[in-house]
Amino acid sequence: MKIRSYVIFCFLLAALLPTIIFSVWSYRETVARELADVQDRHLLLAKKAAATLDHYQKNLIAAIEAIGTSARSSETSGAYSRLFEQLFIACVGITDKRTGHIEYFFKTGVSRKGHIEDATLETLLGNSNPDQAVFSNILPDKEGRNRIYLVIEQPNRTLIGVIKPDYIVELGESIVFGEKGHAAIVDSSGTVIAHPRDEWITSRKNISAVPVVAQMMTGNSGVGEFYSPAVETQMIAGFAMVPGPGWGIMVPQPVSEIHAKASRVLFSLLPVLGIALVFLMFIGLFLARSLSRPIEELAQAMHLGALNQKLSPLKMPKSLIRFRETEEVCDSYNTMVSRISMASAQIEKLAFSDHVTGLPNRDHLHLQAASILEEAISPRRGGIILLIDLDDFKEINDLYGHLAGDQHLKACAETLSKVAQDAKVRTPEGKPFAPPIVARIGGDEFIVMIQGMIDDEEIEEFLAQVRNALAEPIAELNITPGASIGCAKFPNDGVELIELIKRADIAMYHAKRSGKNKTQVYAPHIGTKSVSEIRRDLTEAIEQEKLYLEYQPKVCTRRRKVISVEALARWEHPEFGLFMPKFWVPSLMGSNAMPRLGEWVMKTAMKDLDRMRSEGHDLWMSVNIGTDHFVSKGFISNVEAIRDELNFDPGLLEIEVTEDTLFSSEEKAVDAFNQLHDLGYRVSIDDFGRGYSNIARLANLPVDFLKIDQSIIAGASDDPRIGTIMAYTLKMAKELDCKTVAEGIETEQQAEFASRLGADCLQGYFFTPSLQVGELLNWLDAQPGSNGHPYLRETNDAVAQA
Repeated sequence: MKIRSYVIFCFLLAALLPTIIFSVWSYRETVARELADVQDRHLLLAKKAAATLDHYQKNLIAAIEAIGTSARSSETSGAYSRLFEQLFIACVGITDKRTGHIEYFFKTGVSRKGHIEDATLETLLGNSNPDQAVFSNILPDKEGRNRIYLVIEQPNRTLIGVIKPDYIVELGESIVFGEKGHAAIVDSSGTVIAHPRDEWITSRKNISAVPVVAQMMTGNSGVGEFYSPAVETQMIAGFAMVPGPGWGIMVPQPVSEIHAKASRVLFSLLPVLGIALVFLMFIGLFLARSLSRPIEELAQAMHLGALNQKLSPLKMPKSLIRFRETEEVCDSYNTMVSRISMASAQIEKLAFSDHVTGLPNRDHLHLQAASILEEAISPRRGGIILLIDLDDFKEINDLYGHLAGDQHLKACAETLSKVAQDAKVRTPEGKPFAPPIVARIGGDEFIVMIQGMIDDEEIEEFLAQVRNALAEPIAELNITPGASIGCAKFPNDGVELIELIKRADIAMYHAKRSGKNKTQVYAPHIGTKSVSEIRRDLTEAIEQEKLYLEYQPKVCTRRRKVISVEALARWEHPEFGLFMPKFWVPSLMGSNAMPRLGEWVMKTAMKDLDRMRSEGHDLWMSVNIGTDHFVSKGFISNVEAIRDELNFDPGLLEIEVTEDTLFSSEEKAVDAFNQLHDLGYRVSIDDFGRGYSNIARLANLPVDFLKIDQSIIAGASDDPRIGTIMAYTLKMAKELDCKTVAEGIETEQQAEFASRLGADCLQGYFFTPSLQVGELLNWLDAQPGSNGHPYLRETNDAVAQA
């Protein structure tokens, strides 16, 4: 829609809305005012008619009494002939109470002929009241004509006036207004006396069911609305009651007539409103043209600028009326054009920068590296790319919170940027080398790209500088960080960025396997597998059953007997040969491969345990579970599914987790501990004392075993301080009703020392290296015989009895 059409539409709407609102308001006000006037007018008419009827009924009573007196004094009835005519008296009957004789007086004379039916006469005499005159309801006479009877009881006689309802009918007919406004008069029973519909009068129709009539019958007066079956419409009526005879009169009028009157008033205003509306439309057309023309010309100019892909300042177009707003639009557009370049730069920064560190992100890295790698066709324009993975970053987040983690990332980014800028690179011949690139590609991983660094000694020196700079303690966090760094050279290791990052990733993983805070330059002999590829290989190994288990016994120090075994996964890798878990398990952290490995180990180990127990060895099985797997949502249900499938006692499965499990998600870990304990499984904490120990957390956990880390065991027998720590750890475990396992027992001295301090179980190479299930069964069968391990031989009866 063009702005001109829109302005005209809005102007028309703005003109019509007040007109419509005024019309509706005027109509409603007129209706309300008319209703108020009608209520007052109709009530006044009803009361006035009621007063007329009241006067009429009093005159009737006086006239009948006068005629009765005239008859007693033997006067002729002719003297009262005018009363008969004026008051519509048909006749007057006088009944002698003593003889029951009755005479009828007419305006023309006296008759003894019965004029009132005997049944009617009996009813009238029965309803008489000596204290007041009594009017009957409308009744038919002998000829079926409507009559009203007035009964006046006197001491010796009773006067009965037979009244024609003509006066009441004429009074009702005299009240006419509007198209259907009329009056209706009823007797005390609600039977019609006077009404516009003659058939209702002749048939003496009873309308007491009409709400307004029902109110009249109770002696009330007022105004009300009702549906009239006579005119088949909603009516509003004033109504009043005549005391004595109980006649009611209502003056109704159709409500539609009031609305029609209000509509006529409204229609009389429409010509004036129409003329005003047309005048306003002409003004609107002129204003719309004056307003839209400069804006349309401005829009056309902007459209041409967009087609030409060139934004340039605009001049204010000419117009009959210059609006300040259109000038401001033009000025604002020119201001926008001047700022568009700055906005574009800001957008580019947001799109290609890491929001935490401000370094280039992965997308920006690809753009920056493209030109450098294009030049790498010449070896002298080559360089290095480093993939840096921060050690223990997850633990920093868990221990100190994500805010501290972000601070650590920022500090590392600043450190890497400074070291990269200070890197010593030879001066090139010709075109200068590109500036160093430092980027964050996700999580705790950074990329550093240096063009021109091709000498091996320079590379090693630079790697040492980066490693040492990242290992500087952070005083604010009270931690000593580190990083594993992999390095790839270009063009030696490739000229595609993705390929170089993969090579650097392999080197970094090799460095991480060697220990934390290490560096490694990529070389073909260290392998061609990245972390993601190792995860994929492991998944395939599980599916193709290329993994197998070895078992290491745990020995009870009191009974000098093997009581359980720990399952250890082994992988015969097609490329690396025997691939020990310490080299590939870290790469599974946080991936779906870890739960698959854990469940495979659990299922395979429990099958092997069933074989061991069937051959007479009363043992239980220990299985290591990764942190993320242990706190995952479906872990408990999966363990239970394996137990249901293999049908083993839960007390035969011991689940080992490391201390860092409590730091990764304490609430979920505690919940898992409690559920496993309630289900009957054994739960132990592995590598206790390595660096995450928290006694307060330990006190709240249902732990069956504490496995004391071999670093404590190795130094306890030689260093008194470490020995004291171990002794107190064992004592603490005993107070917490928790068994202990001394790991990494390699010598007899360590075994005896741990036994003497109170360790419940021992485990390590001192007894045997880990064995496959067949070898383990042979070894177990040899214990405790003469060919068995010396520690396990029964030395005395006390031990044997124990």
